[in-house]
Amino acid sequence: MKKNMMSGWLFTFCLMAFTAASAQQYKVLEKSDKKAPAWYESSEADYLVASAVDKDMEAARQQCLESVRRQIIQAVAQNVEFSEKTFLKQTTGNGDEITEFVNTYTAEGSVQAASVPFLKGISLSKVQGSYWEKRQDKKTKDITYTYAIRYPFPKAELNKLVAEFDRRDKEMESKLAEMEGKMNQMQSVEEIDQTINQLQPVVAYFFDKTRKQRAQGVLNGYRKLSTYISVEGKAIADNAYMLWLNLQGRKITASAMPSLKSNCASQLQAVPRGQDVIVTYDNIDCLEDEENFIEAIFRLNGKVLKHKFYISGRPQ
Repeated sequence: MKKNMMSGWLFTFCLMAFTAASAQQYKVLEKSDKKAPAWYESSEADYLVASAVDKDMEAARQQCLESVRRQIIQAVAQNVEFSEKTFLKQTTGNGDEITEFVNTYTAEGSVQAASVPFLKGISLSKVQGSYWEKRQDKKTKDITYTYAIRYPFPKAELNKLVAEFDRRDKEMESKLAEMEGKMNQMQSVEEIDQTINQLQPVVAYFFDKTRKQRAQGVLNGYRKLSTYISVEGKAIADNAYMLWLNLQGRKITASAMPSLKSNCASQLQAVPRGQDVIVTYDNIDCLEDEENFIEAIFRLNGKVLKHKFYISGRPQ
C-alpha cells in the first residue's frame, strides 16, 4: 500500500442547504437554540458536519454518528492506495473501489467495522456542537426531528488514521502471504484447522475483489487438504501393526486416535509413536482358516477414513 496524500488540506464536507420552497413545507415547533449555529448546513475546515431526519430524535442523532463514521472512512479511502505484488493493482482512486471500501467498512455488523480501532473510537462524546429542530409537515401533520452534529476531524487525525490503516493492511497481507506459503508444510490435522480459523478473519478483512479472491482461494485450498488425507499401514511384528496418515506423499499426525474393531481379535489398542500409530492386538480367538481382520477408523472433522488390514489366526 502506498499513501497518496492530497496536496494541502482541503477536506471538508458540505451539506446541501434547503431551498425556500422546501422550507415552506414544514413549520418548526421546537428547536435546541433560538438561532441555528454558524456551522449548521455549512462546511468547516477541520470539522465534519452531519445531519439526519427521523421521527425519533435519538435515531436521528445516531444516524448523524453513522454519517460521521462514513465520512471518516471516505477520507481514509481517498488518501491511501492499495496494491498487491503479484496481482492486479487496486487503487481507491477509482470511484468504484472507494464505494466498495466504504460500504464494506460501514456495513452493519461487519467484522471490519467492529475490529478497526479508528472506527471504535468514533463516539458522541467527541461531538463539539449539536443542533436540532422539531418539525411538523404542513400537509400531513407528521412530526420529524432534524438533528445535526459538529465533529472535530483535523488533518493530523486523518494522517494518523491513514498510517494506522496502512499498518493494519500490511499486517493482513503479511498473514495471507505466510499462510499461503506454508500450505504444503502442514504437520498435523490440528494445524490445518488452526490455519483455517486464522484465515477466516483475513478473508473477511479484504474489501477489494482481487485480494479477497486470492484470500478465499487460499482458504479453499486449506479446506481441501483434508480430502487428500489417506491412511496407510504395514505389519511390524507379531500382533503389531503400524498406521500413519498420508497427505500428498507426507506423513501428517492427528491427536485423535482411531477407533478399532475386529471380527475376532481382542485387546485392541492404538497408541501414538512419533508420526505413526501402533496398533496391538491379541489373536487368540482368531481361526487360522478364516479371513481375520482389524479395521481402524479415523474421524477427522466429520470425514471418516478407514483402513482394514488382515491378521493371521491361531492354528487349532
